[in-house]
Amino acid sequence: MTDQIISPDVELATFHCQLGSQFLESGRLAAAESEYQKAIAICPGLTNAYLGYGALLLLQNQPQQAINTYEKALEYTSTPEILSALGLAWLALGNEPQGYYYLGLSASYSCDYQTAINYYNQYLANCQEYESSINLEVKVNLANCYQRLNQYNYAAAIYRGLIDEFPQVVELYVNLILSLSEIGEIAEAITMATVAVNNFPDQIYLKFAKLRLLPIIYNTTAEIFASRQGFAKDLNAIIEETSIFDNATLQAVGEGTNFYLQYQGDEQLFKGGLSEKNLQRQYGNFLHRVMVAHYPQWREAPPPRRRAKSDKIRVGYICSFLQWHTVGNLFLGWVKNSDRQKFQVYCYYTGQEADQITDLYQQYSEGFYHIYNNIEQVSQQIYSDRLDILVFLELGMCPQTLQIAGLKLAPIYCATWGHPATTGLPTIDYFISAELLEPAHAETYYNEHLICLPNLGIYLDQPSFPPLEKSRSDWQISAHDIIYLSCQSLFKYLPQYDDIYGKIAQRVHQSKFVFISHWYQEVTAKFQKRLYAAFDKLGLSGEDYCLFLPRLNYAEYLQLQSLADVGLDTFQFTGFATTLDAIAANLPLVTHEGTIMRSRQSAGILRRLGVTETIAYSESEYIEIAVKLGLDHETRTAIKQKIKNRRFRLYNDLKCIEGLEEFYQTCVPVK
Repeated sequence: MTDQIISPDVELATFHCQLGSQFLESGRLAAAESEYQKAIAICPGLTNAYLGYGALLLLQNQPQQAINTYEKALEYTSTPEILSALGLAWLALGNEPQGYYYLGLSASYSCDYQTAINYYNQYLANCQEYESSINLEVKVNLANCYQRLNQYNYAAAIYRGLIDEFPQVVELYVNLILSLSEIGEIAEAITMATVAVNNFPDQIYLKFAKLRLLPIIYNTTAEIFASRQGFAKDLNAIIEETSIFDNATLQAVGEGTNFYLQYQGDEQLFKGGLSEKNLQRQYGNFLHRVMVAHYPQWREAPPPRRRAKSDKIRVGYICSFLQWHTVGNLFLGWVKNSDRQKFQVYCYYTGQEADQITDLYQQYSEGFYHIYNNIEQVSQQIYSDRLDILVFLELGMCPQTLQIAGLKLAPIYCATWGHPATTGLPTIDYFISAELLEPAHAETYYNEHLICLPNLGIYLDQPSFPPLEKSRSDWQISAHDIIYLSCQSLFKYLPQYDDIYGKIAQRVHQSKFVFISHWYQEVTAKFQKRLYAAFDKLGLSGEDYCLFLPRLNYAEYLQLQSLADVGLDTFQFTGFATTLDAIAANLPLVTHEGTIMRSRQSAGILRRLGVTETIAYSESEYIEIAVKLGLDHETRTAIKQKIKNRRFRLYNDLKCIEGLEEFYQTCVPVK
C-alpha cells in the first residue's frame, strides 16, 4: 500500500491542534486558544482544530462564539462531528430547534436514521416561528430517514402533506411515487405520477417513473391487462416525445428497469404490440439510441481480433451480482470450469458489496475488475481488453448493466437467462438458454438468436445440506399438519390461480400452506387479502390454512425445506434456485409446465432427474397431484426417495460447459 503523502501545512497545523488539545486538558485555556487559532490559520479545513476551539469556547460559556466557529468549519467540510458540535452549541445557547436540526443532520450523516428521526421530530415540535423553507428541508430529511429504514408508509404520509403545502417542488412528487411503489400502492402512485407529469411536462424523470409503475400484487387479470396497456401507451409517448440527447434522458434510463413487466404472466395472454417481445424491443432500441447519443465512441463494435489458432478466445462476463445471489451462484461454474488452454476469462463486477462468491470469481479470472457505479470506467476497461465475446449474466435487474449493454464494447454480445426474458437490445447477438428449459419453437419469443446448451445449461457443485436442527413447533406448525411450502417471491403469484390452494384444502383437511412474506408488510397484506378472498369463496377461512412466515435467513429457509411435506411451485414464472433447494432437501415439488422458458424452469430440473410425476399440464392436474401427495404418505415417501437417488444428475455436469465453449469457438473462428 502506498503511504499517504501529508502536506507540510497540514502536518504543522495538526501539530498546533494537538498541542492545543493538550493545553485544554491541562486547563491552560489561553494557550490552547492560541494554538487552535494557529492551526486554523495554517490549514482552514482542519476539522479537529474547529472542534477543539469550539469546545474551549463552550467551556468558557461562549456558545455564540462556538457556533460561529463551527459554522466557519462548515464552509470547508460537513462532517457528522462538526454538525453534532454545532447542534450542542445551539442547545447551550437555548435555541432548541436549531440544536435538534443540526443533531438530526449529524445522525443522518452517520446513518443513524432512527436517532435522526427523533431529533427531526423534536425540531418540528418546537419550530413554529421558523420559515417554511427550513421546515420543508427538515421534513424532507425526516422522510428520507424513514425511507432508509424501509418505513415507506411514514415517508409517504410526510410527502403527501408537503405536496399540499409546496405543490411546485418536483422532488416531492418523485419521492412520494417511490415510497408508494415500494409498498405496493401503485394505484395512488400512478395517480400522483399523472398529476406530476401534467404539472411538470418537461421533467423527463417523471415520465419514466410513471412508466415503471407496474403493480407488485395484482387483484385481477383485468388489472394485469390494463397495466400492460398503460405501459405500452407510456412507452410509446416517451419514445415519440423525448430527446435522446438530453442529459436528463440518460439519467432517467439509469434509474430503473422494467423488472416487473416479466411478472404479468404467460406471453400467450398478450398479442401484437402488447407482447413482451415487442415491448422489450421498443424499449431496447430506445435505450440503445440514448446510450450511443451520449457515448458515440462506443456506437460500433470494435473490429474482431485476428486470432491465430494458438490464440486464446477472450471471454468477458459482466454482472452486478457476482456475490451471494441467485445469478452469481448459478453461473459461477461457467467461470470456474473454463478451459484455460483455450480461453482467457475476464470478469467485470459492477455491484457494490463483495463476499466469498466475489472472491471466487476473481480467483477463477485472468482479469477481474470491481467497478461500482461508473459506466464510463467499466466501458473503457471492457473496450481496452479487446474481448472477443462479452456475456451479460443478467439483463433486466440492474439499470447500469442494461445501459452498458446498450453500447457495443465487443464484437459479440450474449445474454443469459439470469433474468429470463428477451432483452430487446439490438446490441445483443445471442441469448443463451438450455435445452431442458425451452419449449419447441422457443426462438419465436426472443429478439436475439437463441442458443440452447445441453441439459440445464449450468454447472452446479453438489451442495452440503445442513442437519435438521429446527422443528415445526419453532414456527407454530402442528406435527399433524401436511405442510405445503410455497416459498416464491409474492409478485410471482397471479390472481387467477388463488383458488388452487383452497381447492387443495377442501380435500386435504390438515393442510397448511406456508408462504414467505414480502420485504414490506404492506405488500404481504395485499396478497393475504386477495388469497383469503379466494378461500372465502370456497367457504373456508384462509387464516386457518395459511401461514406467512417473516423473511428467513438462508439456514432457516433450508430447515423449512426439510420440514415441509410438499412443495408448491408458482404458475407462469416458476422457481429455479428454490427448486434446486427443494431437490437438495428431497422435497416433492408440484409444478406446472407452461409455454415459455420462465414457466418451465422447475419442470426442466425435474426432467433432468427423471422425476416427472409431479409435473402438471393443467390447473386441475396440478391440484390432483398436490392432493395425492398430501393424502398418500407412501407416494410422497417414494418420490422423496426417487429424488434422493437421482439428484446427483444435477451436479458436476460438464456437458453444459462443453456446449458453451463449442458455441464460443463457433462465434470466434480462427483467421
